[in-house]
Amino acid sequence: MSAIDHGAVSGTSLSRLRARLQRTSPFTLLLWGVLLFISVGLILYPLVTALVYEAGNVAEGFMSLTTGELSRRVPEVILNTVIVVAGATALAVVIGSALAWANERSDASLGFVGQLLPLAALIVPPIAGVIGWAVLLDPRVGLLNYFLRWLVSPLGLGLREGPFNIYTMTGLIVTTGLYTVPYVYLVMSAALQRLDPSVEEASRVNGASPLRTMLRVTFPAIKPALAASILLGAISGISLFSVPAVLGAGARVDVISVYIYRLLSDYPAQTGPALVLALGMLIVVQMMLIGQHLLVKKGQNAAISGRGFRGTKVRLGGFRHVVRGLAVFYLVLTAVLPILGLLLVSLQPFWTPAINVATLTLDNFRFVLFENNQTVEALRNSMGLGVAVATFNMLVTGAIALHLGKHGAARRFADSLTGLPATIPHTVIGVAFILAFSREPLRIYGTTAILLLAYVVMTITYAARAAASAADSISAELGEASRVSKASDFRTLWRILLPLALPGLVAGWIMVFVHTVGEVTASAFLSGTHNPVIGRVLLDFWNFGNFPQVAAMALVITLISSTLVGLMLFVTRRAHKVTVS
Repeated sequence: MSAIDHGAVSGTSLSRLRARLQRTSPFTLLLWGVLLFISVGLILYPLVTALVYEAGNVAEGFMSLTTGELSRRVPEVILNTVIVVAGATALAVVIGSALAWANERSDASLGFVGQLLPLAALIVPPIAGVIGWAVLLDPRVGLLNYFLRWLVSPLGLGLREGPFNIYTMTGLIVTTGLYTVPYVYLVMSAALQRLDPSVEEASRVNGASPLRTMLRVTFPAIKPALAASILLGAISGISLFSVPAVLGAGARVDVISVYIYRLLSDYPAQTGPALVLALGMLIVVQMMLIGQHLLVKKGQNAAISGRGFRGTKVRLGGFRHVVRGLAVFYLVLTAVLPILGLLLVSLQPFWTPAINVATLTLDNFRFVLFENNQTVEALRNSMGLGVAVATFNMLVTGAIALHLGKHGAARRFADSLTGLPATIPHTVIGVAFILAFSREPLRIYGTTAILLLAYVVMTITYAARAAASAADSISAELGEASRVSKASDFRTLWRILLPLALPGLVAGWIMVFVHTVGEVTASAFLSGTHNPVIGRVLLDFWNFGNFPQVAAMALVITLISSTLVGLMLFVTRRAHKVTVS
């Protein structure tokens, strides 16, 4: 009898599996095929191939790093990286958390400034921002330093340099931290929106000050979000390449990402040590993710809910104007001052702190936009890659998010796959792509195709998050009604779901485009004379001392980014008004 029952159960299971496969449409299979291609073909394949083909070099590289010729230099590089990442993360967590608390928990609401804060890294890409700060705070010819020396000259101080020097460890930490703040602000702001304010009100009723309540009640209640923001800041600091690449040489401070780049770019290339260090970065990031998961699992968050709460906000009195002023000051530091510095240098025939109006010219813009073949091709390539990558990623992730619905195992699995690249430092992706795609069967190193594939991997997480947000705002009944009416999956997606989600998908498209155009890390590894892009050309021009041309090109990137970010704000705010009405 048991045998008969077992056979019956087995037959039932096979029937269910067969029926499920029959219900799976070709369109669904196509989406899963594309997603698995990205996960397996563009993430796992490069990593595994690099390890397999470079196994011998990895062993030699490990010995070189531990006991060989590189062993004396590597500990210093690792220590520098730890100091920069720890300092920048601490600074970003303090500033980002304070601004998020002020915007969500106090009467010093930041309004439009609060909307711009998370987009600061998009308005002025880090590569443009750090170059802007370099031209402002160079100890000898920095424009801001020159202005400050002029201000104090009546006091008889007679400074020839300074008073600030951005080419220091402190300069690296502060600059990296400033461009990490938006990521912390996003995480903390979202957590504070879901925190029940009654626990804070109880603390204040018992006589605790707003500061004490914030430190002893609010932040401990959102410990997982705080841990996530610290982790995100650390990963951003480890992965950020542009700041140490521009400032590190002058400061004589090497960090791991730049050191790996030098190992691969110098002749002969030392692929073994580079791969060992890249894998070390990957292992460290994954261990941090595991630690965060354990912390979140153990954390107590009884006050957190799925929907936002409204309660009495902390009244700061006259101090709220100071808080708002500090938020504006942050935007000035990350956007206004760097742009001003870039503008002044870009209009000069050569970089000098003494501005002579008679010598100002637009020749540098004419040079980078029309006359120099390398910059013209780099702009063309970056724009084309930005359009292609943003369109592909938003179509794929948008279709998956809209087609799979809001819940279910399939949606969770898809979110895990699209979120995987966010846990891999861009330096690791660059190294893996070099080693995997510079040999058969896909010898595409030095072509635009390798940049296209790398950018798809590095930006798909941004696309997936934007697509999920857009899809979650649409009622599932609309798609179900269409399918009941015998419409195909593709027709339902194209005629009903996609138009409704279009504003959110457009915002995601702009975000991916801006990230692609301003990307520096993979560009430095994978771009060359035959496939130039903006990030690599900016670094080359900076290293060769073409400072006015660097400033002009950085301004072009900033203008493109800020225009598109403004369009994104317009689209999303208009969509919100339509939804509310």
